[in-house]
Amino acid sequence: MKSILLLLSLTISFNLFAADYQQEINKFFELYKKNKIDEAVNSIYSTNEYVSAIPDQIKNVKTQLNALKGLVGEVHHIGKLDTFLVGESFVYVTYLATYDRQPVRYEFQFFKVKDGWRIYSFSFDDDLTEIQNQARKAAWASKK
Repeated sequence: MKSILLLLSLTISFNLFAADYQQEINKFFELYKKNKIDEAVNSIYSTNEYVSAIPDQIKNVKTQLNALKGLVGEVHHIGKLDTFLVGESFVYVTYLATYDRQPVRYEFQFFKVKDGWRIYSFSFDDDLTEIQNQARKAAWASKK
């Protein structure tokens, strides 16, 4: 009985912490879909007070993300591909957004601190090589 309660307690506490980073990602995409790109970038980086030390890099991310619409068109769908937990203190979350012209991958990395989760890295690109390789492996595995 004690082990069940402990397991339930750990599951609930992890889910509360997980909700922290997932809420930040959700907030990012809500702002993004409203074309509030700068606010979305500020929002995702707001979890890490040390990011203010690299304002040029943040400005560069905003510039690139603002230019994306002109390159790929309107966003149609945003969906989570996977969440990869590394131990109990690092998480890697991948999303895929489809646009008029092509899909774009978004990656969020968070690390755990005593009061929740903090953004470690945010990136986006159109390199779907890893996704294609995994799809090929799955396709071949299903043929066996």
